[in-house]
Amino acid sequence: MKQKLAASIVKMHKLIMILMILAALLLAPMILKTNINYDLTKYLSADTMTQRGFQAMQAEFGSNEQAQMLFENLSEEQLQSVVSRLNALPQVLMASHNPETDVKEQDGVTYQLITLALNECDINDAIRQLRGMFPEYGNYLVGGQAAVQIDMQSRVAEEIPLVLIIAMIVVVIALLITSHAWIEPLLILILLIVSVLINMGTNFIFESVSFITFSVCAVLQLALSIDYSIMLLHSYNAHIDEGLSPRDAVQQALVHSLMPVSSSAMTTVAGLLSLAFMSFTIGFDIGVVLSKGIVISMLAVFLLMPGLILIFHKALRSTRHRPLQLRGGKLARGIFKGRRAIACLLIVLVIAGAVLQTGNSYFFTDSGHLTQGSQSEKINDLFGSSDPLALLVPLGEEDADYDQQRALCEKIRAIEVQGEKGIGDVLAMVTTGAAALEYYTAQDVAKMTGMNPLVVGLFFGANNLGPSVRADRLLESAGTLAAGNETIQQLQETLALAKKTFHGKNYTRIMLMPTDAGNTHYRLLIEEIMAAVRSIYGDDFYLTGIAMSSFDIGNAFEGDLMKVNFITLIAILLIVALSFRSIKLPILLVLVIEGAIWITMGISRLMNESIFFISYLICLSIQMGATIDYAILLTDQYRGHRAAHSTKEALTLALEKALPTILTSGVIMAGTGFLVGQICSIYYISSIGMLLARGTIISIVLILSLLPALLLLGDKWLIKQKKEA
Repeated sequence: MKQKLAASIVKMHKLIMILMILAALLLAPMILKTNINYDLTKYLSADTMTQRGFQAMQAEFGSNEQAQMLFENLSEEQLQSVVSRLNALPQVLMASHNPETDVKEQDGVTYQLITLALNECDINDAIRQLRGMFPEYGNYLVGGQAAVQIDMQSRVAEEIPLVLIIAMIVVVIALLITSHAWIEPLLILILLIVSVLINMGTNFIFESVSFITFSVCAVLQLALSIDYSIMLLHSYNAHIDEGLSPRDAVQQALVHSLMPVSSSAMTTVAGLLSLAFMSFTIGFDIGVVLSKGIVISMLAVFLLMPGLILIFHKALRSTRHRPLQLRGGKLARGIFKGRRAIACLLIVLVIAGAVLQTGNSYFFTDSGHLTQGSQSEKINDLFGSSDPLALLVPLGEEDADYDQQRALCEKIRAIEVQGEKGIGDVLAMVTTGAAALEYYTAQDVAKMTGMNPLVVGLFFGANNLGPSVRADRLLESAGTLAAGNETIQQLQETLALAKKTFHGKNYTRIMLMPTDAGNTHYRLLIEEIMAAVRSIYGDDFYLTGIAMSSFDIGNAFEGDLMKVNFITLIAILLIVALSFRSIKLPILLVLVIEGAIWITMGISRLMNESIFFISYLICLSIQMGATIDYAILLTDQYRGHRAAHSTKEALTLALEKALPTILTSGVIMAGTGFLVGQICSIYYISSIGMLLARGTIISIVLILSLLPALLLLGDKWLIKQKKEA
């Protein structure tokens, strides 16, 4: 069956190659049509408070976007002019500046902050308009969540192509050092480019892909799948050395590479697809797109690479050279001599890593990391992060309803987290619009407006307002009393704006401004807020905002972490067990890689690093799914040579065979991860690269030290056919 399949591919290699390259060229423009999502909260399930709160907020108030503008050294007159011009914009619901809290002096510069609540509009267009609206005032800044997303889009567009180009340079350098022919890197690059274009070009079939997926999928596809090409080329070179013709050598290389390449790809896919079972559906987004890329790369190796080899076979022969000799003899002798000490030392490190990693802290939608490199970073440095929470409680306009609101606001103001104030400010109808809820007599109104007390008294009597009336009701029924009275007209406009800001159809909105302590200890803050609201309104409320998103994502992460771990372990155990037709070796290999993961995460704990949860899940699935290939390769070589050699000789031969592939692939994966970490300014993405680079290096170290030591020590139990040492 394998021979027939390989023969068919070789026979039709030109047609297949033309079709695949044509597919890549046709799909490349579709990359620009892929809808990229920059809002992680959209991946939360519909029953979370964040999603229910967002839907309720949209239904009650439409847009809930805010923006901030930071100016320098404006005069009072200039500042008032800016605020007036902003309030005149149809996109702006309200622009405000508080001279007591929105001014900061630093290094001889006066910074002035204006906060905007935006109407239902195209937010991206609104931000762009704001950024070009006041050229006369120099380099002012525009921040806020929508502005951060625009900044992130531009950084992704600028940085990812650069990362990909540099990653390809790293690939070429690594391949030139370890290849058997100078032309080999060109063939592999062609294959990788075609595979990446097809994978990214087919992403348009999804409703959207996350900016994290879009940013890392090409680089990770390149790093994870490059060893498939290397395996096929090495097999081809071996058959050429046996005297076969190029066509026969390619056919036999396909036959002999089919199982190892497929097994390698399937372990990686198994690790990635475990993410698809997360309740936080960004896992499905990342897992499916990256798995699709691995499968496409595998198919390209089987379908496209044979054609490339046959077209360039003369160049492959004429540019052959001696590859870098990575001798495993010294390493094997050192491990054989110190196998017990090596095993004991590294097992202690694994146990230490397992203990340390239980104390890791994770973050989810932290705005401090999100705003790095954006215009919001400067604003946050000066005035603190602005991550308000929006609370919706049942609407009521009677005095008893407002008394409930006042009681709730007092409870929320009193919240403390870790001994510090949790909420800095509360904006509600009963706070911002408090003056509209006070009672006034006719004499009070006459004094306030400068009107004739007799006229005001007659108005009170004619409208049955009683001896006193609440200001909002008076203003709503002012009618002829307001005609020509500028004070009353201004109060009416202020009341209308307050009601538009805080009153929806069925719910009233209360804006909560967390302190730095509240943002840091968001879980405690959210629990306290919800307890306070439930004590007055029961479960009839909604809460949304960054802290609420982190709370919901964190709850999903706790269950998803165990799920991803379990599914990855079981899937890879089954795949490796089928490859080795044994259960003992797969358990050993999985434990070695799991140990590498524990050490990787334990180092984060020692360095007191807070880990972005998506970085952890991606690196967990990739480190388990991809680096176990190195362990499989080494173990398979050892087991094969053990049939006719002693343990020491078998290990020496196994390391000499496996070392070039492990180091080439490992260096490329660690190198590309490091490049992503160093070049990309978006922390969410750079942290994936750095964690993956560290994890790959640790996996390689354990595979080349702990695994051989354990194979030697457990030889009698693990290997059936052997010759005694």
